[in-house]
Amino acid sequence: MNRRRTLLALTAAAALLTPGAAALAAPPGVDPSTVELNLLPGQSTTITKNVTTAPIPPNPDLVLLADTTGSMENALGNVKANAGAVTNTVLQAQPTAQFGVASYQDTKDSTYLFRVERNITADTAEVAAGISEWQIGNGGDTPESAINALHELATGAMNYRPDDTKIVAWFGDAPSHDPSNGHTLADTIAALQAAKIRVVAVNVGNGQPGRPGLDAADSGVPAGQATQIVNATGGVLLNAADDQVAQKIIEGIQAVKSTVSPVANCDPQLTVTNAPSSVTVDSGSTATFTETIAVAAGTAPGTYHCTVDYLVDGVSRGFIENTTVHVRGLAVDDVTVSEGAGNANFTVSLLGGASPDPITVNYATANGSATAPADYTAGNGTVTVPAGQTSAQVTVPIVSDAIDEVTENFTVNLSSPSTGVGIVDGQGIGTIIDDDRDGTFSCTATAADVAGITVAVANPANLPCADDSETVASISLNAGLLNVKSNTLTASTDLTPDDQSLPPAAGDRALSTAKVDKTTVSALGLNIELGVIEAQASASCVAGPGGLQPSFAGSSNIASLKINGVAVTVGSAPLTIPLLIGSLKLNSTVVENGVVTQEAVAVDTPLAHVVLAKAQADVHGSAAHPGGSPCTR
Repeated sequence: MNRRRTLLALTAAAALLTPGAAALAAPPGVDPSTVELNLLPGQSTTITKNVTTAPIPPNPDLVLLADTTGSMENALGNVKANAGAVTNTVLQAQPTAQFGVASYQDTKDSTYLFRVERNITADTAEVAAGISEWQIGNGGDTPESAINALHELATGAMNYRPDDTKIVAWFGDAPSHDPSNGHTLADTIAALQAAKIRVVAVNVGNGQPGRPGLDAADSGVPAGQATQIVNATGGVLLNAADDQVAQKIIEGIQAVKSTVSPVANCDPQLTVTNAPSSVTVDSGSTATFTETIAVAAGTAPGTYHCTVDYLVDGVSRGFIENTTVHVRGLAVDDVTVSEGAGNANFTVSLLGGASPDPITVNYATANGSATAPADYTAGNGTVTVPAGQTSAQVTVPIVSDAIDEVTENFTVNLSSPSTGVGIVDGQGIGTIIDDDRDGTFSCTATAADVAGITVAVANPANLPCADDSETVASISLNAGLLNVKSNTLTASTDLTPDDQSLPPAAGDRALSTAKVDKTTVSALGLNIELGVIEAQASASCVAGPGGLQPSFAGSSNIASLKINGVAVTVGSAPLTIPLLIGSLKLNSTVVENGVVTQEAVAVDTPLAHVVLAKAQADVHGSAAHPGGSPCTR
């Protein structure tokens, strides 16, 4: 037959095949192939997974094994005529398919025992040429050498590819000798299993003389040979008339069993299990699994992944499922604010990644050492983290006052989050740092104190320090034997800054100043003349190793001094001069218990005490901070 006539014959034969065999669908794989879940720590869920196998097993190496003894002439003719239809149908479903051709006869009155007409090849022309080389031989008796042929195909007669699906399409009309060429049925089944070869057996024996069938008991051979082989290898046994062999070969290939076994590879926080652990189905059928995805208890918020490869007969065929699990959790942060900040803004964070849907959670404030409404404004409600975002705010108004207090706190508590979201840290602590000074400056100044009579006193209350100024033009006072006359007496106090609600800063101070322009102190036998005298005392905030701290200073100056007409040089240095009636103390500075007192002139007698130009400054703690000062808060 010439080439053109051969092609016409193959085309005509293809038309005889069933529509399902002529056009096979590609495997759809895993459904669903992607899974995205929101789960909580310790939570699990189940998903039904359907894995549809290929109508023809993937990457097949298909060997056509023919019984070429004399009774097979018509069957061989059908396969030869339809060889192109067989290979084309397989290639339509699995373009990587390759083919081999082999045949067998028997030891008696036959041309050969076993022969490979073509080794595994992708060249369909070569396959057709190999099939055309099948030659009819007598066979002699009905048991043939099929067991030997199958053993040879399992042990090196064909150059199969790695990761292929090995299929032997065996057709004949008589059982095999057992043993055959030294190979028993059991040996051959074991070899086929070891090589992972599936056997599709097409029986064209009709039970008539010389054609008992592949499964027949004949000449001492027990019945069921072919059934044992196909059952042991995941194949199928089909019966066919001589003109149906090619069609049944295709049907048999489509009925080859495939075992689907899922293998999971997960982040340590996830486990994926499938029940059952494997499913065996006909090629093109669907294996169904119940998949359980679980998150380990204590898993931190985050996004975790699993891949499940649904192996087909132990080989990865790209049936991959990708699972993403979002473990989302809400947390509210701690906030520290000063009393004058106005608001405490708490951030509610969605941990584990943004959600495509809005996430809500309830919140409510609760008293701690800070109480509402004195320290903050209580509140409750629902806060929403918008879709695609990972945070939202809860604002709590803070109440400011002028009272020095210790650091206080309150809480914001989360509850009732959206479904599928947990609470990781549901309590935010709001700490209110008092912004009032931990103490107060005090200050006072007195121009003259004559036996308890004070003249020109600035800020007489002393605590707290305040800006003040007093001036008296002159005095003439008696204290026992002493007479005191002075001109232009002034006293002043100054507080920096005037607004003590401002944060403490270096240079903050209380300053007291007292001044007398001219004074005469006289008694029997004593005359003291004083020029301008001035005293100053200050309590100031200065930088120290641990921050600002109070510093105390006092100074005074006496422009001139005469005692009974004799000039005495004094200046600003402290000096004590004995008198017949007592003593004269000049430029005295005393710092004691956080108080600085500066006296320019003090006259002490048994009967009276006179002080001229006295200044005083100090610091006081608060009820909340008894040991504090206005230099800290």
